[in-house]
Amino acid sequence: MIPGGTQAIPPRDAGTPIRVLVADGMMLMRHGLRAILELAGGFEVVAEAGSVHDLARVYATSGADVALVDVDLPGGGVAEVLRLRTPAECAVRVLAVATRETEAQLLPLLGSGACGMVLKDGAAASIVGGVREVHRAAFYVAPDVSRKLIDRWHRGPVRPGSWAQPGVSQLSARERELLGCIGSGMANREIAARLCISVKTVEAHKSHIATKLGLRGAADLIRFAAREQWGISSSGVATPSAVV
Repeated sequence: MIPGGTQAIPPRDAGTPIRVLVADGMMLMRHGLRAILELAGGFEVVAEAGSVHDLARVYATSGADVALVDVDLPGGGVAEVLRLRTPAECAVRVLAVATRETEAQLLPLLGSGACGMVLKDGAAASIVGGVREVHRAAFYVAPDVSRKLIDRWHRGPVRPGSWAQPGVSQLSARERELLGCIGSGMANREIAARLCISVKTVEAHKSHIATKLGLRGAADLIRFAAREQWGISSSGVATPSAVV
């Protein structure tokens, strides 16, 4: 994964539609997003995808400016899309599409290179405005995303909090450090480089952490770290912090 950065999109002629790639596991949702954009005008939906695998096939060749990608896109979700894309594909700006249950993933997704988030149950105007703003300025968070999350983004690094989440007391110091990296949105290779271990060791640690926390796998572990606000503090220490 290429951390953070989104490449600048060259200027385009006035009146040229914004090219959009729509990725969601539900065909009805894809068609709904397409209809919203086409009704608004100024957009061209150049491709659709129903999974991470499908998206990987069309991502580089679609010519899209912005990709609307479901947070829980089958095959690993938007986090996997961000992890797999090549430097050339970073020119496509990714706008995550979430639900109220998945909006807590906003912060790690921003850290992984997403350009913002809109909600499926939000106003159509928010989706239209979000795509336009991401294309123009490379960042947009819908106003109906939890105010707590947006406030936390502006506050910056996590604050020291309680270690009392269920199962956390069973984790070793190294496992807690790795959980902080996960909560900060770091990919396996980034975690391996930071902790001076192999990618396979990172994957093994993730499996052990998930087992101790009673989670089913890596995807649930990412959701847990985001929901409980695990991250790396300014001093480099892994800390949990409740959103207040």
